[in-house]
Amino acid sequence: MATSPIQEHRLGNGLTVLTREVRSAPVVSFSVWYRVGSRDEVPGITGISHWAEHMAFKGTERFAKGEADKLVAAHGGVFNGMTWIDYTAYYETLPSEHARLAVQIESDRMASALFDPAEVDSERGVIISEREGGENEPGFFLGEEITAAAFKLHPYGQPVVGFKSDLRRITRQNLWNHYRRYYAPNNAVVIAVGDFDTPALLELVEDEFGKIKRRATAPRLPLVEPSQEGERRVVVERPGAVQLLSMAYHVPEGSHPDTMPLDVLSGVLSAGRSSRLYKALVIGGLASSASAGLPLTREPYLFRISATARPGVEVTRIEEVVDAELRRLVEEGVGEPEMAKVRRQLRSGHLFSTEGVTNQMRYLGQYAMAGSWRGFESYLDDVPKVTGEDVVRVAATYLTERNRTVGWFLPSNAVGDGARARLAVAARAAATAVAKAERPRHDRSRVTAAGGAA
Repeated sequence: MATSPIQEHRLGNGLTVLTREVRSAPVVSFSVWYRVGSRDEVPGITGISHWAEHMAFKGTERFAKGEADKLVAAHGGVFNGMTWIDYTAYYETLPSEHARLAVQIESDRMASALFDPAEVDSERGVIISEREGGENEPGFFLGEEITAAAFKLHPYGQPVVGFKSDLRRITRQNLWNHYRRYYAPNNAVVIAVGDFDTPALLELVEDEFGKIKRRATAPRLPLVEPSQEGERRVVVERPGAVQLLSMAYHVPEGSHPDTMPLDVLSGVLSAGRSSRLYKALVIGGLASSASAGLPLTREPYLFRISATARPGVEVTRIEEVVDAELRRLVEEGVGEPEMAKVRRQLRSGHLFSTEGVTNQMRYLGQYAMAGSWRGFESYLDDVPKVTGEDVVRVAATYLTERNRTVGWFLPSNAVGDGARARLAVAARAAATAVAKAERPRHDRSRVTAAGGAA
């Protein structure tokens, strides 16, 4: 595959442009990433970034509602958008001869989206239905409750889709203000990957985006999450088939040097059938699935360990096994044969998941939004540098009881009173044990580290 290095460019209005020429096929993936997501929302307008993304597909001054969709499809392409905690992004993947269409669609989306009041009212029901669809999944509320409990102050604790109480009251003016505040060239990164000549593409971008004036964007809320000083626990009871376990540990931002060792740690724990959690839980007959990992984020976020119990298995048993595996990892270390295997898995997984220009664009955008696109380019070289000692160090540093929030999902229609009572006793015992172990010797307070009255 003929692939050029990533190049960074900057327009006079502050727009950053990243290009990577890939000549494997006559296709280009063109995208715009805005530095705005649920992290930039305040109570009362949660979910507004996601809703604004929906509205940006409802017509612009140049492209009436549905026209861009038809043009992209007619030219053999696909397009979509996505919102997350750190960003909102839009992209088109088209035959390279039609790259201009993608540039036109995205420049008009940045400057001239309509936000028609009738469309806002119509989309309200769509957004609420989207949230309710997620609520049908057992893990939805568990993930939401764990994240909210893990963050006392930082808006990372808010759901991307928003709370229904906010979705019912957000107005067209709220959405319009949000759009005008954040959809600006100096708050965006254009990423193009594929079959093009960089000078020609930059000329297209300059023609379409260069005329959009920079704007005074709202500063990111200067919020720093306080250090967690004791384990927190949540229990969610809703209809479901089996019990679920999820553990969330605070870890640094994506640009931190410990992110790569934490990524390798996730491979040791859950990459493939020979990984530690898979063998202990899935092959061990306790769980149908188990996973561990962390996303790339601009600010400190969470490393999660999750497992789905097999029918009849109680979540307490799964938690015991996970804790035992974490202790064994720290106490016994990770040998070089295991490290070599995990390094191969991560490098091959990276190569596989970045096949095609659309996937490369998405990964490059995620790295750019987390702080630096250079981590994408250096990933294959960085993985082999991580040692077993590095993995043990980050596990011992971050995967501690006092630094985590533990969540259980208990099926309300399947957990009998006896089992529920045992689980409740176990939850209280775990919280009390952690509180006693971590309470300062001079502290005469009767408030537990789990947040309740002792």
